[in-house]
Amino acid sequence: MMSNLKWLVPLILAVLAFSHLSEADSHGKKDKEEMKMSMVHVTITHEVEDADHWFAAWSGENSRHKAFKAHGAKHVHTMQDPNNPNMTALIIAVADMDTFKAFLESEEGQAAAAEDGVKMDTMVMYVEKK
Repeated sequence: MMSNLKWLVPLILAVLAFSHLSEADSHGKKDKEEMKMSMVHVTITHEVEDADHWFAAWSGENSRHKAFKAHGAKHVHTMQDPNNPNMTALIIAVADMDTFKAFLESEEGQAAAAEDGVKMDTMVMYVEKK
């Protein structure tokens, strides 16, 4: 039963994390709506060797946020399973999916994941269906 719910938690969190995009006020509403329509939301779950080490890579001036943004990801939220701290997730608003996927598959992306202790065989990506 618990394994069947693993996909549900990131999905619910993604909806909550990005609900602010639909709360545009009248000023700039068109721009925000266009941005919302052009974004694809992605959830990536994976297990890491050491959650503290992984989270450290997502903080500071040269964090993974900067690398992801340079490769098509506009917003990244980091998540953690409270029952298994080494089970982590990313909820990502992607403006350029081709660039983002190329980054994940590149030597740079693979090296970053290895450096952060991501167990690649546990990685699962969910992409918003529009």
